[in-house]
Amino acid sequence: MKKLARVLCAAAPALSAAFLAEELYAYVFLRRGSPLLARFLDKKGHEKAYYIARDSAAARLRLAPCERWELRSARGERLQGFYYPTGAQGRRVAFLLHGYRSEHVETAGLYYDYYASRGFDLFCCDHAAHGESEGSVIGFDLYESEDCLRWLDELIARFGPETQIVLHGFSMGAATVMKMSARCPENVRFLVEDSGFLDARRQLRGQLGAAFAPLAALHRLLAFDLAETDVRASLTQSRIPLLVVHGMQDSSVPFDNAPEIYALYTGEKDSLFSEKARHIETMWCERGAYEEKLDGMIRRYVR
Repeated sequence: MKKLARVLCAAAPALSAAFLAEELYAYVFLRRGSPLLARFLDKKGHEKAYYIARDSAAARLRLAPCERWELRSARGERLQGFYYPTGAQGRRVAFLLHGYRSEHVETAGLYYDYYASRGFDLFCCDHAAHGESEGSVIGFDLYESEDCLRWLDELIARFGPETQIVLHGFSMGAATVMKMSARCPENVRFLVEDSGFLDARRQLRGQLGAAFAPLAALHRLLAFDLAETDVRASLTQSRIPLLVVHGMQDSSVPFDNAPEIYALYTGEKDSLFSEKARHIETMWCERGAYEEKLDGMIRRYVR
């Protein structure tokens, strides 16, 4: 027994390090997360008033008429889509893409009234490993862009080749919009990227520090190379009009992504940079300015 105790004591540091690495990997990359680390690392990124507004809008959206759709990803996961008819009958559809560790109602609720009043139906999905969709690994725009291209095909198959689509993404959903931008069908009339990142490596390196390199190497072995999340190549090839939105007080996805995205994009573009907005807050704290920008994009690019 004494020998066993000595072995366990000697092995304790290595076992503790392995346990911590497993928990940190789950916290960042896996659906299950890490309740243990979440207690210490999760922080509220918004004022209480923002959460009240977001949750109230989400509750209203849950009561709106909705058709539930389903398709399978290339990885075999069952993905859930949600079509909210507002009277446009599929002629105009706003496809809203939520962010990391969120679900569609948390994002789309704040935009339902706007798009419905402009003659758009809404379509949303829960990304793989989020909400009601299957999956265990978060794709940081790689899996999501592949899946959302399939959702675009589904929208066109259901509503016909004349349907006009706006792709509007938030945070990881904004990175997804950029990642798929060069492969979208001509039905997509314009793109909105709100608070998106250029590359998950840069995003995670800033958050994880020295832990990033070993976790990225592990993820390369278990899932995919984070280099595949870089959206720059897609942006340089895309010619779909783009609206870049970002809050200058964003502590989740640093604002410096936004001017780089805007400068990199060579197609038609516009921007809205809010001096007071934090992460994906612009519609909440500067609704009038946001609506004016969206109205301009609709007038120019949607028939």
